[in-house]
Amino acid sequence: MEKLVMTDGEKIKNIRKKYNLKQDEISGEDITRNLISEIETNKANITKKTAEIIIKNLTEIGKKKGVKVTETVDYLTENQIKQATKVLDDYIAELKALSISKDNSFIGVLKDTEEFLINWDIKEKKIIIYELAGDYFYNQAEIYKSISYYERALELTNKIELTENLLTLLRKLSMVYGYIGNYSESIKCCEFALNRFLGMSKENTIIFIYNSAVSYERSKNFTNALDMLNKAEQLIDESDIHKYFKVLTTKAVCLKNLGNYEEALEIYFKLIKIIESNNIYMKLVTHINLINVYMKLNETDNIINSLKIIINDLPHSDDVEYANIYFEVGLTYKYLGDLKNGENYCLKSLKLAKKQKDYFLVNKILSSLIDIYNTLNDCDKMEDIKDEVFFLASNEEKLSQKLILKLVDFYSNNMKKIKEITKFALKFE
Repeated sequence: MEKLVMTDGEKIKNIRKKYNLKQDEISGEDITRNLISEIETNKANITKKTAEIIIKNLTEIGKKKGVKVTETVDYLTENQIKQATKVLDDYIAELKALSISKDNSFIGVLKDTEEFLINWDIKEKKIIIYELAGDYFYNQAEIYKSISYYERALELTNKIELTENLLTLLRKLSMVYGYIGNYSESIKCCEFALNRFLGMSKENTIIFIYNSAVSYERSKNFTNALDMLNKAEQLIDESDIHKYFKVLTTKAVCLKNLGNYEEALEIYFKLIKIIESNNIYMKLVTHINLINVYMKLNETDNIINSLKIIINDLPHSDDVEYANIYFEVGLTYKYLGDLKNGENYCLKSLKLAKKQKDYFLVNKILSSLIDIYNTLNDCDKMEDIKDEVFFLASNEEKLSQKLILKLVDFYSNNMKKIKEITKFALKFE
């Protein structure tokens, strides 16, 4: 690709070599051989007039030799930036075509593209390429790489003017920051969009309000989360069941965490009435959330009734969408004292969460499994969980102090294991 970007002199040299011509042959009688020499040594540039003369001479020579001349005036006068832009357009088209590939072909082309960008720093093309890379790694569940490319694209984007490109990048970043637990950055993206661009569409406004609310909820700032959710609820049409479900569900979770159990239950009962009968996933999520409220109220019978409904409808699927539901079922069994079923469902959830590379969920599952194996005093299975904790830390490139402390507590009488855990933890200092 680099060879396709040529100086004026390289173009003339290639033409002379292609047609086996001398400098005075290509110059003809209208321009001097010295000018051709200066162009070839990059001491002079090709003007449109010079290009027209060269093409005219080439065409005449081609007729005499019976050779078709393919070069044009536009080709000769095209500067290197235009050439590089065309090359990058080709790379972009190739990256788009490979974005759904299951092999490493996308990564190979991306590497070539980034090497090309070292010499040809064309900002608008960089933004497109970095966003494509962010999308690719997001779809591959490599969230940290995804964030890196989205951030690079955002850094190059004009943040003063409201554009769809800017909103798209802010929207994606607000989502992926939430996935890795960087809630403050997610909220910053949302606030930037909501405060700077009052004229954006209703759809984008709802998305940024909701993403902000979710980050507030997950960082346990339930009051701010409720404020945002109330704004979103006013904007959403109840007929848009998917958005309405997400907003009301998150609202009920906040109410539950603030101790407003009756209000939370009212929302869940309302959702059960409006959920379409064939939407199993929404039904399962609502009953999971009902169980979480019933636990706070110590209503064991209601917990068991909702659990029966979940188990009856829960598909035996490897769909990663059900990872969190399996985990919540595991927690419910654990709450009821059925550690065997609690373990089994947590392990099912762990398998799917790792497949999805949802490390936030993996962290919660491992914490629960440590509790179960601690209660059972199962050293063999705890050893497996210890390895999972190490694997998680290595992938996230950060350490969960909570998981490490739980392991240390379990191995408190085993100095060899304590040293192993400490040695691993010190790598992250």
